[in-house]
Amino acid sequence: MQIKARVPTQESRVSPRKIETTVIFVGHARLPQSLAPRDSPSVVSVELEAEVASGTILGTSVKGVLPLGTRLLDDVLAGRSIGDGPHEAVEEIRQRYVCPSQKALCTAVANAYEAYYRYRQQELTPS
Repeated sequence: MQIKARVPTQESRVSPRKIETTVIFVGHARLPQSLAPRDSPSVVSVELEAEVASGTILGTSVKGVLPLGTRLLDDVLAGRSIGDGPHEAVEEIRQRYVCPSQKALCTAVANAYEAYYRYRQQELTPS
């Protein structure tokens, strides 16, 4: 009887834990009642992945927005510094994303930026 060695799968390989250099900041906002689907949450969620050292937004993820809106958000935010504040980005979204859920998306983006400010405040506050 021949026994074959099993090749480890990607999931079973153990690698040393790396120190993470990015943080994900999340913001939420309610959709207008007229737009909220019955069987899913009536919330827009925005995730911004930012590099800790520079504050550069590396990527975005959105739930509750159509695919072109998701692509637009990534186009507007990727490469910006989250430390510069949401005002210019939100204004560009307002100009380029014209629909009833525009305000919810802008609010969710602003809330994600607010999460960044809370994170920075915690980081600066001595324990």
